[in-house]
Amino acid sequence: MSTKGWFSQFMLAFGYLMAIVYVGLGASLFLPRVFPNIPGNLKLTFALFFIAYGFFRLVKLVTRKNVPKE
Repeated sequence: MSTKGWFSQFMLAFGYLMAIVYVGLGASLFLPRVFPNIPGNLKLTFALFFIAYGFFRLVKLVTRKNVPKE
């Protein structure tokens, strides 16, 4: 396997991993014992942002994978 092919596969897997990390971080902010000193409104805002950004990255990866190469 060429270096470019290996790196491309690595970056694709890393992209999926980061999408999962963002969604997981956002979901963890909904837990009451995570960062208890931060106000609930701020935690809710950041939780929704991280979840939305994680899904955004995931959708970008999936649609890029399904687009035929020209």
